[in-house]
Amino acid sequence: MKALRYRPLVLPLASLVLAIATSGCGKGAAPSAPTPSPGAAPMSQQAADDIASQFAITLSRQGGVPLTGLGATSLTAMARGEVSPARLGPSGSLKTEDEGNFNLSVSLTFYDAAGNVQPIYDPATTARVVARVKVRGTLTTAERHALIGSDRTLDVAGLLPAETTIEIDGSARDTADCAFNAIDGSASRHYRLVGAGDLTDIRKLKDESVNPYPLSGTARWAVTADATVTDASGTQEAHYEATVLVTFNGTQYPTIEVSEGFRYRMDLETGAIERLPA
Repeated sequence: MKALRYRPLVLPLASLVLAIATSGCGKGAAPSAPTPSPGAAPMSQQAADDIASQFAITLSRQGGVPLTGLGATSLTAMARGEVSPARLGPSGSLKTEDEGNFNLSVSLTFYDAAGNVQPIYDPATTARVVARVKVRGTLTTAERHALIGSDRTLDVAGLLPAETTIEIDGSARDTADCAFNAIDGSASRHYRLVGAGDLTDIRKLKDESVNPYPLSGTARWAVTADATVTDASGTQEAHYEATVLVTFNGTQYPTIEVSEGFRYRMDLETGAIERLPA
């Protein structure tokens, strides 16, 4: 797959802030598009590219904040019964650890099949876990340097030994202070994005040797974006309002739609994106 490449840019300390905020966890109605304000501009191709790219890199393994990651521990490893109760800690306890360039704080609450809270994880009887995960750290790629923060609440069912898949619902709040750099310093783009989103019915096999990628499900956000673009013609500002929809399909390459008019294929390993026909 050929990744989408951008024209040369520089953001000499531009910031791209992505805040994905919801009030709850579970299968609530997906957020609707923001009510357009009088100053909202039509979504441009470049702005859609940048928004899709930021979501993609954040969700990828390279981005450091994949949906099933709990630092050195993964949800799927826990669901397979491969993580000791001592490592996970008691229900409601807060554990912190460093993983690469990221610091993680994780609190897990375990439930049996009847919905009762369990004091500790039991591989034989724990049916569900609610994970509250905070991630802070830095991300550097060929196209950007970012300070990233992610707060997620994940409601994960399917942990009983007889079940072969887990299902993830929940919400997330993510931030990134991001700089794009070009050698010639010819242009810069700066975005401040705020979005509210839900993770809905994301299904994944416990056995990642069969398929490590989500089989189905969606992640949907309503987004507002304030952009500043500086190039040879001067500096321009714009305010955008959009929806972002990620649809998982059982492969390494789910799709991303921005404002229902801009479609992409993303790589869950690298975060690279490729434009698709509208």
